[in-house]
Amino acid sequence: MSDWLTPEQRQRNMSAIRSKGTRPELALAELLQELFPRRKIIQHAELPGRPDFYLPGVRAAIFVDGCFWHSCPTHGRAPATNTDYWSRKLDRNSQRDRDVDRELRKSGVKPIRIWEHDLRGRGVIAGRTKVRRRLTRLAR
Repeated sequence: MSDWLTPEQRQRNMSAIRSKGTRPELALAELLQELFPRRKIIQHAELPGRPDFYLPGVRAAIFVDGCFWHSCPTHGRAPATNTDYWSRKLDRNSQRDRDVDRELRKSGVKPIRIWEHDLRGRGVIAGRTKVRRRLTRLAR
């Protein structure tokens, strides 16, 4: 089935999707400040993949991955329409994530990927605990 929007309407919709300053990203920024009050935290560092946050003291690049865009095994799903386009798009996103992680590891930076569902909704307390555990392990 083809897209029910015109290409111009689709373009307008897609360009309105924010990639910075999202709620999960803001929640993680707050958590990082809480966990590392004296450490330098760089937002959108000039590293492969443009991580949402970079902690130079522990050489960790932190990404907040959206469940839809990065094919979360729990919540990710492909749309029922325009399936060829979306399956290719989501597969490319997942492959790019793997490539970026590999490139970061080669340069001595630890990539950390956190699902958006770990930072919002009813599971936010458990998610924050999980994130806190992963990050404090790195800082040791």
